[in-house]
Amino acid sequence: MLLTMSKVEIVGLKTLFFQVLETLQDLGSIHLEDITKKRGPRYADLIPMEMDPALEEERNLLQNLAMRNNAILSELMPPKERVSRSAIDEKYKEFKGKTLGEIGAMVDEEESATKELISYKNELEVELSRLSKYEPIIKKVYPLASKVTTTEQYTSIALLIEERYKAVLDYIEAELERITGGQCDVFSARVDENTHAAILVFHKRFSEQVHNFLASENVNQVRLPSELADKPYDEALKEIETRYEEIPPKLRKVREDLEAISNKWYTTLVALKDYLADRIESLNAIPKFGQSGHVFVITGWIPSEKVEETRLILEQKFEGKVELTEEEPGHEEMEDAPSALKNPAAVKPFEFIYMLVNPPKYGHIDPTFLVAIFFPILFGFMLGDMGYGLVLFGAVMLIKRTLKKKQSKSLFFSLFANVLLICSISTFIFGIIYFEFFGDLLIRAFGWKDAAGHLQVQWVWGHTANGTWGWPVERIAQANPDMFKLLLIVVIIIGALHMGGALTIGLIDAIRHKERKHVMEKTGYLLFILGLVVIFGSLWGFKAIKGVGVPLGALMAVGGIAVAGIGGGFGGGLEAALTFGNLLSYARLYGIGLASVILAEVANELGAEFGGGAMIILGIIVAGALHTLNIALGILSPSIQSLRLNLVEGFTKFYKETDVVYKPFKRSGGE
Repeated sequence: MLLTMSKVEIVGLKTLFFQVLETLQDLGSIHLEDITKKRGPRYADLIPMEMDPALEEERNLLQNLAMRNNAILSELMPPKERVSRSAIDEKYKEFKGKTLGEIGAMVDEEESATKELISYKNELEVELSRLSKYEPIIKKVYPLASKVTTTEQYTSIALLIEERYKAVLDYIEAELERITGGQCDVFSARVDENTHAAILVFHKRFSEQVHNFLASENVNQVRLPSELADKPYDEALKEIETRYEEIPPKLRKVREDLEAISNKWYTTLVALKDYLADRIESLNAIPKFGQSGHVFVITGWIPSEKVEETRLILEQKFEGKVELTEEEPGHEEMEDAPSALKNPAAVKPFEFIYMLVNPPKYGHIDPTFLVAIFFPILFGFMLGDMGYGLVLFGAVMLIKRTLKKKQSKSLFFSLFANVLLICSISTFIFGIIYFEFFGDLLIRAFGWKDAAGHLQVQWVWGHTANGTWGWPVERIAQANPDMFKLLLIVVIIIGALHMGGALTIGLIDAIRHKERKHVMEKTGYLLFILGLVVIFGSLWGFKAIKGVGVPLGALMAVGGIAVAGIGGGFGGGLEAALTFGNLLSYARLYGIGLASVILAEVANELGAEFGGGAMIILGIIVAGALHTLNIALGILSPSIQSLRLNLVEGFTKFYKETDVVYKPFKRSGGE
């Protein structure tokens, strides 16, 4: 649901301005408005507040300190023991009593303690990364290079040549003899099944000619770092190998030193990051406020449930010198009212959908509850399998535990993990309905084969040739052709209920806002859908409407188009007619679900083909791999389709997203 918001105005003496601003930030409930964008007689006498040079200088200094502090913090790993929010808050309070000079001195101390270590760590990491490129070369060339001895007058070049081109070595050796007049040597050896290494040793005065020759022949030369390029290969490679072994222990030592600093400073650094961010935000907010004579004016929106609490705190703290009053917002001001959500714990995870679209416009109905009802139903209908539900539940619990250990603050992953947790339960319930446990494993275990050799399971309620259905419901049409019709009916019912719920929200919104045309338009859509349901019900043999269902449904559908046309014009009538296509799009639920169960049965069938004995282990591995793939696809596809059906088939029927999301002016702590 959307929180009820109140438009407020706060007026007080200018001398108390910064104290009031700090108090409002601590309370964290007011959504500030930019008073410079307001029009009307009540704002005519107000002058926007300005940043004087002293405040500009303070903001610049704060931004510099924040940048330096954040740079240090980014290089430190969080302590192994989780830092508590209360410990950060205690440090935060300490900064309120410090001057900028004292804070600057502390940042200087932090930098002096970490700057050299961080710089040294980065140098080691860069060098290690660079040397790691030469590790494969070292392993291949060094055994050969260590056997080659060169003098000051001679230099060497290493080559790596693929096995299939090893004959080129003879050509290279002949050309080297020609270029150097015999003042050369070639040492080669096979270093692995695919590669030959070669070391060319020759007098330095022929260096340019040899390099030009190798370049013209596109021979793959082993190039060493520039600082080692002039050294003989045996020395250069030995030095690289030695350095490659020396760096990791040094890097570990540096990281241990940084970890010790992190254990000492991390809480303080995080608190300082929050404090500096809050001070900067306070100064940036100043131009939004107004002033007149000796008073300042702040306008904004506060959740109605917190208005009285905010008023009492301001009155008590400032002894009546600061006054908060509720204003009656005009129509234009209501358009700028921010939207804030407050849903029960079971519904809240489905707010993740508002990371794809903005929350609903203030004054309209929050449809999160509709998503919370239908997203798991649509998901479970498609994936429906007891085994898959258990696996999904376990995987989500593991993910949540991992996120908690890593102190992850990703709102999307946190919310969506909870959505998948609910969907895993829905998947398990639909699995019971379908009598599916990793496909047809239960039928294979407890079922029987009919005369045609097809696996069957004894119905709990039984079924007869006249179409009486019972549990379990089989999704494979070959097992019971009547099931196709049953599940298609269920799909149509789900679609009608989902779209009907969305249109009902739109109808209620239209009535509340006295939008007569929209009332008629939404009524027409609902009437059209109801007419379609009556037609389908009659065609599929519902006795209560048999005979009169088709003409009655057709009359309702045509009437719905007419009513929608009166409300929304030609476009409204056309949209009502196109609702038929929207309803049919829910048939994808059955198609995706059928694909999932077929793949599950294929996995079991392939696994069973390996027979018994030792081969059964291989069969289990094959079946397990296919089930794993099916579960992965079963999470991805139903999630996307459930989102699509909610956003496209549901939200487009009524949804108005806000332009202003509730962003309270508050401390950074905990974010």
